[in-house]
Amino acid sequence: MTENLSLKARLKDDKRQLKEKAKEIAAIKWERVQLKRENAHLRKKELKQTKEIEALTEALRIARLPKNSSNSSRPPSMDLYKPKRSPVNLREKSGKKTGGQPGHKGSTLLFCMDEPDEVVSHIPEICSDCGKSLKRITAEPGQIHQVVDISIAPTVLINHESIVKQCSCGKCNSGAFPRGVQGMVNYGPNISALVVNLSVRQYIPYGRIVELLWDLYKIRISEGTVANMLKRFAVDSEGKINEIKEDLKKSKVVGADETSATVNGRKWWMHTYQNTSYTFIGAHPSRGQVAQETFFPGGFPYSILVHDCLSMQLATPAAAHQICNVHLLRELKAAVEAHPEIEWPKELTKLIKDAIKLHKDGTTPNRTTRINNRLTKLLDQDQSEALGKIPALWKRLNKHKEKVFLFLQYPDKEVPPDNNGAERSIRNVKVKIKVSGQFNSGNGAEDYATARSVIDTAIKQSKNVHEELVKIISARFN
Repeated sequence: MTENLSLKARLKDDKRQLKEKAKEIAAIKWERVQLKRENAHLRKKELKQTKEIEALTEALRIARLPKNSSNSSRPPSMDLYKPKRSPVNLREKSGKKTGGQPGHKGSTLLFCMDEPDEVVSHIPEICSDCGKSLKRITAEPGQIHQVVDISIAPTVLINHESIVKQCSCGKCNSGAFPRGVQGMVNYGPNISALVVNLSVRQYIPYGRIVELLWDLYKIRISEGTVANMLKRFAVDSEGKINEIKEDLKKSKVVGADETSATVNGRKWWMHTYQNTSYTFIGAHPSRGQVAQETFFPGGFPYSILVHDCLSMQLATPAAAHQICNVHLLRELKAAVEAHPEIEWPKELTKLIKDAIKLHKDGTTPNRTTRINNRLTKLLDQDQSEALGKIPALWKRLNKHKEKVFLFLQYPDKEVPPDNNGAERSIRNVKVKIKVSGQFNSGNGAEDYATARSVIDTAIKQSKNVHEELVKIISARFN
């Protein structure tokens, strides 16, 4: 009996030990499972971090590549150094020597046959050989050399007199002064036109304009007066600006672009819409669609709009859209520099250059079809997994494929393959900002944009800028 009890106790003790060992084994197994899970999580995390490091390293490598106006949308004014020529430079060598080419008609200062305003005679007094006096020798005319100079015209004073007439009814009537002669002393249209020209066209700061007018004409004005002249000119130009906008809306091709401008410490945008004959520039705090709707409600339903593929420009109503091929070449150049091992951007670069050359030399329907077929084949190559910004460019071109080589459908060459005209029309803003630092107010930026629109339009139409400015201002004095 005692042995049975002892055996039962041992069995019970063994069973308890087995249970404890089973718990220990289960705990060890659970710990192993946890460690495996944790290890898998750490491996996953490590793999993710490795990929992130690789991506950041690649992004840093690309960021360290020099960005300039030849491989990005940066304007030339922001280039910190002159880009070196490389095999993928957008401007290829022509093989010609620098300077004037054979057959080029040069220009020089021509001898004027008009009656001179002054004659200065240089008479020899003694012989340069023997030293004898030449005073009694009869003089004969010799060579004539001219000096072309300018004279500073004196200030012109014009008194406007209000004539009084008394009617038989007893009413005393006075002649009304025109808008430009409301004050006791007023500045005439030539002075106002000169100030607008110096400020907007020549980029001279207000203070130096004041100094120049005093040095040349002894006319003392203040910087505030300069600002007021620009403001009045903007009001005077309202009819001219409306005329420019109407002509642009009727034109076959319109180029659009925009650039930033600082207005009292805040970022504004200067928008331009232009063609070969007209330029409109408008200042607006927005870069988006609201600016376009402010300047041109309804867009350009009869025009082909050439632009840089900005979303706002793509959303602008137009008969058709043409994407700037030069901007594409800059993006592709940056892609080639960042990833020289990838062939796709190199092939697309060659295709775009071939299309531009075809446009220059003269296109035919068959050649245009071949160019478009090459584009289709390139865009059919999946670049969604490519490095850098190539996937984004590939997707964008697929989405707007019909806008890439639209210019080839117009053999008359009226539709350009690039947006260089609009860039030239807006580049003056960067020069103005560099000289003046910023615009002090939104109204000042708008006044500048108005005056620049008038001036650029006059230049494109081969008109005398000063005379055009005087013509607009003179309407206020009549």
